[in-house]
Amino acid sequence: AVSRLVQDNKLKRFSKGKFYVPKQGLLGERKLSDSELIRSVLFKNGKLRGYVTGYALFNRLGLTTQMPSTITVAVNGGRQDKDFGNLKIQVCVARARVEASNVRLLGYLDVLKDIKSIPDTSVTTSLARMQALLEDLNKAEKRSAVSLALTYYPPQVRALLGLLLNNAEGAIVQRLKQSLNPTTIYKLGVDQALWPAAKDWNIR
Repeated sequence: AVSRLVQDNKLKRFSKGKFYVPKQGLLGERKLSDSELIRSVLFKNGKLRGYVTGYALFNRLGLTTQMPSTITVAVNGGRQDKDFGNLKIQVCVARARVEASNVRLLGYLDVLKDIKSIPDTSVTTSLARMQALLEDLNKAEKRSAVSLALTYYPPQVRALLGLLLNNAEGAIVQRLKQSLNPTTIYKLGVDQALWPAAKDWNIR
């Protein structure tokens, strides 16, 4: 039945096992937008299974003005990259199971993991932006971010999260502090004058 619909031009195939109903615009048939193509990778059987990370995430969060030609998506299992012609999607395995409730937190933690590789900015500037974003989280979300960092992310992320949550509830910050090796130094080029608490987290 699907094959007949494709032959009759009532359906268009855009990837293996995925189709869409073509719509007409002023200039002819309208192709799927980039956001629609990305959404096809983020959802499976109507359920969220991934989120945009990497340079595209940095751009969306206002950390860089650069927009990559390849979008990176972290998903629950599987690593099949997608090539839609004008849009390429690189798929990687998410560190933690992706759910609607933790997508934003996973994105923030990914930024802290890759903070040295964000183009056209400095670690000091990126930290200021991330602090503003983290301050908008409520207490439950901050606790969830800490739990995710403790379970799935490397020490650098936990140290940076501790620095950014330095004024949060003491117990939250203490869990991060206790998880770190007190002799490990994180060399990130942070401006100590702007971030005096960085030394407490061995961030340089």
